[in-house]
Amino acid sequence: MPRVLVSGGTGGLGRELVPRLLSAGYAVRVMSRRSRQPGEWPEVEWARAELETGNGLAEAVAGAEVIVHAASNAAYHTHEIDVEGTRRLIEKAKVAGAGHFLYVSIVGIERVPLAYYEHKLAAEAVVAEGGVPWTILRATQFHTLIDGRLHAATRGLWPLALLPADLKFQPIDTGEAADRICESVAAGPGGRAPDIGGPEVLTFGKMAKVWFAARGMRRPILPLPMPGGFASAVRRGYLTCPERKYGKLTWAEWVKKKYG
Repeated sequence: MPRVLVSGGTGGLGRELVPRLLSAGYAVRVMSRRSRQPGEWPEVEWARAELETGNGLAEAVAGAEVIVHAASNAAYHTHEIDVEGTRRLIEKAKVAGAGHFLYVSIVGIERVPLAYYEHKLAAEAVVAEGGVPWTILRATQFHTLIDGRLHAATRGLWPLALLPADLKFQPIDTGEAADRICESVAAGPGGRAPDIGGPEVLTFGKMAKVWFAARGMRRPILPLPMPGGFASAVRRGYLTCPERKYGKLTWAEWVKKKYG
């Protein structure tokens, strides 16, 4: 079976993807900015490399037939990491003779004004023009991301929850997204793949109510009016793909599984 390099292998998606690739019989190499911890995933190869500087990338891609590029940074240096880092990685992959470069992206990024999304869109162009056979797979927001946003939005606001309740999302389970990536790895380069999303489109307010109930919290939700192009686009559902309900695990089921 081919060797698959997973950039961002220690992240939330990577930790779901790597075991699935191993179960499918692939040789897996995890690429991370940090060293392997004692006893951590002894069954995989490990490559320490940095997208921002390029250090270690040539060694990371050496001998890898497939590269799943799941590393990203929405918090800082996004252009350097997501755009230029992707360019560095695919250039090294081309030199190394890789046969498939699969890039994980986000549904609707061309319709929602946000600097991070602009960088993801630019990275898609880098992949398509990089000279390595490619697949771009876009997914909607992961359940774990919504969970994290709710934790951040409700921290220290007792007894009220001030939330942009009317924003629309279509959350998908990270493991189900990893399943789809495995399918794409097996299928080979496919260009722009069909988008994938979760089984339902929900408002942030509806998800918050489910989240509060599962955690035994009673907090009235006070809608937070959010102006601007980003909020307007998300409110219109531009980050969703209701015609592409790949995921099966609902938000309520995921929350119950985690907090029930």
